[in-house]
Amino acid sequence: MSLPGNPCNGLEEMRTAMKTLNPKHSVGLSLIELLIAMVLGLTLASGVLQIYASSSATERSQDARLRMQEGGRFALNFLGNEIRMAGYLGCLGSMQGSGANNTLNAPPNTLQPGTGIQGWEAAGTNPGVVNNSANDVATVASTTAEWTTGGVGFNIPTVQAVPNSDILRLWGGAGDAGAVISIDNTGGDPIVAAEAAIGIAVNDFLIISDCEQVDFVQACAVAPTGGGASTVDITLSTACNPGNLATAFVTSVAPAGSPAEVIRLEGVLYYVGKRDDTATNPPSLYRAVLDTDGTLAAPEEIIEGVESMQLLYGVNVDQDVRATVDAYLPADLVTNWDEVISVRVSLLMQSIEDGTTSEPQAYTFDGVTYSAAGGGGSLPQDRRARRIFTSTISLRNRALGT
Repeated sequence: MSLPGNPCNGLEEMRTAMKTLNPKHSVGLSLIELLIAMVLGLTLASGVLQIYASSSATERSQDARLRMQEGGRFALNFLGNEIRMAGYLGCLGSMQGSGANNTLNAPPNTLQPGTGIQGWEAAGTNPGVVNNSANDVATVASTTAEWTTGGVGFNIPTVQAVPNSDILRLWGGAGDAGAVISIDNTGGDPIVAAEAAIGIAVNDFLIISDCEQVDFVQACAVAPTGGGASTVDITLSTACNPGNLATAFVTSVAPAGSPAEVIRLEGVLYYVGKRDDTATNPPSLYRAVLDTDGTLAAPEEIIEGVESMQLLYGVNVDQDVRATVDAYLPADLVTNWDEVISVRVSLLMQSIEDGTTSEPQAYTFDGVTYSAAGGGGSLPQDRRARRIFTSTISLRNRALGT
């Protein structure tokens, strides 16, 4: 023990402090301890990275499935609304194509509005037939032998479509119907006076009906009636393309107190295609509407991720008054499309990105199971998620009996 006031005490304390600062007397981690600390740190970091990667993969998979589910529901709802109105001809409801008066002058042979609904079956895709998924499938012209129909004289418009997927075309009135005030067949070109509020424009294809007969015409000129704003005169001449026959005659009548109706004619083609017709792009549901010259306008992409669309048509073969389905047939077996009263739509949806599942996913589509078990279809060589959406839709204008 050092005594207070002793000068040797300070010297001893300095010696002790210098020994402490001397590296030879320092205490630290050994090499083994350092290696153990590094291993523990790397293990901890690896665990954190694995948790992050697993969480990221799960989030990506869930996001892909949610998008796929949203797309499938939207596509079915969109198609359902369109199919229900197929064959709508204003107050007439619907009728066979042979009973319609078509005044159009040599329109394209694909302009066939009297049918209401037309379908084309993709080769080798009948229910129960194996149709394996494949990546980077190239689109082909719809006019090839890939698509066939049982309808006599049906002509399919030209689009670039994905093989192994059906094609559907619907015809009917679009938008609001307006009252026809008068129909004048006496002055050369027929002139139809109608409500201006429905917004009929030059080159529009129109349906005119008095609830007993129907006329398909094209508006070649639209002008206010007598300078007024509430009605317009629609001239059915040869001045537009394709225009009306020079001998055009409107069969519908519009007596006072019982006006006929006029509504725009719409034809819509649905098919599975690819953006820019590029094979490596994901498949999508497309629609192409009737253009002002009777051909198809530029196709519109409706929903991405539709890999295949398979359609069956509910046919009322015996034409009973209850309008019940006697059989569901693919398009190539439907011989009379006026007997079709419902459509069963099956969509195979796929995730847009690959790698959203840990391994190729088994699924059942159109009566075939695709799995690794064998005996059916082969699993697709990718790791995309897939889901099937199915709905049966009645044509309102036929299911109640007409």
